[in-house]
Amino acid sequence: MSHAVKLTGNLYVVAGDKLTHGWDASAYLVLGDEPALIDCGSTAGYPALKRNLEGLGLSPRDIKRVYATHGHWDHISGYALLKEDNPDVELHIHEAARASVEAGDAELTAAFLYDLPFPKMAVDGLLEDGATTTIGGNETKLIHTPGHTPACVSFLLQCGGNRVLIAGDTMWGGFHPRIKSDMDAWHRSLSKLAAEEFEYMSFGHLPPTLVVDAKTKVVEAQKQLGVYFNPWFKPFHTKFMY
Repeated sequence: MSHAVKLTGNLYVVAGDKLTHGWDASAYLVLGDEPALIDCGSTAGYPALKRNLEGLGLSPRDIKRVYATHGHWDHISGYALLKEDNPDVELHIHEAARASVEAGDAELTAAFLYDLPFPKMAVDGLLEDGATTTIGGNETKLIHTPGHTPACVSFLLQCGGNRVLIAGDTMWGGFHPRIKSDMDAWHRSLSKLAAEEFEYMSFGHLPPTLVVDAKTKVVEAQKQLGVYFNPWFKPFHTKFMY
């Protein structure tokens, strides 16, 4: 049985803390002639992600590419296991994360938060700001949105007759100097998103649903920047300064 949740059109949530593992960020499946994932969760959640794919009639070998919102353990470490099941799958990520994921850098991949290693993985393609690509047959604009990390990318999909923003951790993500979070860059990124047109939004740490009145939420986040950071980072305050 699949616990995947359909959002709209051919867009599904297939991983997240409610679907696969408590440490997992949301991962999105885009069906089509070349099924793809936007993020793929962690190594801890990969077995459940695999079951969710199988429940939709897919196997790991059907996934052609993984597009990363950024290079953190909870978002893409599961790619290492997906690659074992499907040697032909490709990882596409922003240049700013390439060195850290290929080296398995525990700091910049935020693996240190989980006291786990980050599996080294080769990068096959780079995501460029303003570029347009096709994901699952959906025209998709790539928007570089640094702040949470230097490598954050948001995806604006034309999907199911709607414009859907997949914002990763640019919305409500955590702030930590050890992952090179940058407040000024984050503010600029939220301004960039607020200038785009979209009806719905989803982001990295959210139950499997679409946010309506999405542009208003982006503007609110920009106004609250600096006070809303993801509480996932707060339990570590006795060990880490931020």
